[in-house]
Amino acid sequence: MVQKKVSATKDNRQTVRVPIQLLVDYKADGHYLFDFCRDLGTGGVFIETDSPLNLGSPIELTFTIPDSKETLKAKGKVLWVQGKVEHRPDLHQGMGVQFSEFSGEQRQILEDFVRRHNGEKTTGELGRQHSA
Repeated sequence: MVQKKVSATKDNRQTVRVPIQLLVDYKADGHYLFDFCRDLGTGGVFIETDSPLNLGSPIELTFTIPDSKETLKAKGKVLWVQGKVEHRPDLHQGMGVQFSEFSGEQRQILEDFVRRHNGEKTTGELGRQHSA
């Protein structure tokens, strides 16, 4: 039996997140909204908003990562919600969204972005390294 090694972050997240602020357009319940995300990973995104959606709400996201000209589109669901907490300015209101659907090519673009931000080699760099 082969076990896959998964490294969890300090908050037990199974994927690494990149702290980043970028505009995210999203559609939920027939409404088009936009807010900024605070972090982004291969498994999901935290969207800072004063009006988070309900837990379990389906959501369609559109965003462009800074070093790519491609617009990424994903489907997901609201996994958790952070409300306003008095005396905790470090906790931002918003919602954690877990990605549930991505095209293979777009997922690869996101994975490469996360690897670059964490100092890891991207899939393309690994291929060039082996072919040299």
